[in-house]
Amino acid sequence: MKNLVKSVVGVAALMCGTSAIAQDAVQVGIVAVNYNSPSIQVQTDAAVAAAEARGWEVEMYDGQGDQVATNNAAIAFIDRGFDAIINIASANTQMSAVIAYANNAGVPFTSTFSGLVPGIVADIGSNNTADAAIAALELVGRIDGQGHVVKFNWNVLPALRERDQGFHAVVDEYPGITLTEIEVRVPGQVDDAFAQMTNLLLANDDIVAVWVAWDELASPVARAIEQAGRADDIFVASQDGVDEVVSLIRDGSPVALTVAYNVPQMGVTAVDVTAAALNGEFPTSRALTLKPCLITQATAPAEGEAIDFANCTLFSGQ
Repeated sequence: MKNLVKSVVGVAALMCGTSAIAQDAVQVGIVAVNYNSPSIQVQTDAAVAAAEARGWEVEMYDGQGDQVATNNAAIAFIDRGFDAIINIASANTQMSAVIAYANNAGVPFTSTFSGLVPGIVADIGSNNTADAAIAALELVGRIDGQGHVVKFNWNVLPALRERDQGFHAVVDEYPGITLTEIEVRVPGQVDDAFAQMTNLLLANDDIVAVWVAWDELASPVARAIEQAGRADDIFVASQDGVDEVVSLIRDGSPVALTVAYNVPQMGVTAVDVTAAALNGEFPTSRALTLKPCLITQATAPAEGEAIDFANCTLFSGQ
């Protein structure tokens, strides 16, 4: 695999300068600020596979939590003459210099789960505000709008800030809820979530539910709950739908639900949109969202089966 970075050009510049690129000659750089995060890894691997299936040459760079290094890698891809850049879940708000550089070089810059900003071809993701509101309302409904709720998030990534807003849009309407908000440390989010939940359980015997902004935090939080002997008293609500969390839900762990989106399809769609941009074709909207599904123990797919996004439900009353 190759590491590739190409700055995104404004639509007009791309249409003039890159419309005739031969698909079999394409070099694409894929950058991910934290490849080891399960959802990011799935998106990245799907994008790599889709690009290679087109005959493209692909290089992937893992920033290992370092945004500066990720940005530098993207710029290096552009300097090396790559044809396009795909950014997987690295905040576009922190890549403005890269995007401008790509625009100046006439290189399409597409992203997944990274936020809508000027100069990109598109950002592919989910409607994070709506998804978080669905998960939050499911949580509120299970506790009758009362009790001590803990929220874990990392408000650096635009998608996670949107989820925060969706959560608060629901929970703030319930004065009977006492809320403790935790900002996890990234990198190191798994260990930090476990440690913080463990400490919270030692200091609070009234916690009834936990909302985590993405599935990677659900497992360590559930593990802390189980080790504290509170699995019958506290449940976890999440978002993403990664296999590990779906299994936890299916098996009756403290993780009760997640609002899942088609993680692999995000990477595939990013490649499809990039291929179109290289031919001078751009989407009408720069924010492309995929259909989510509500996964509970009642709706979780059988072991070994994937979520059926074409036919699944999103609301608990369906």
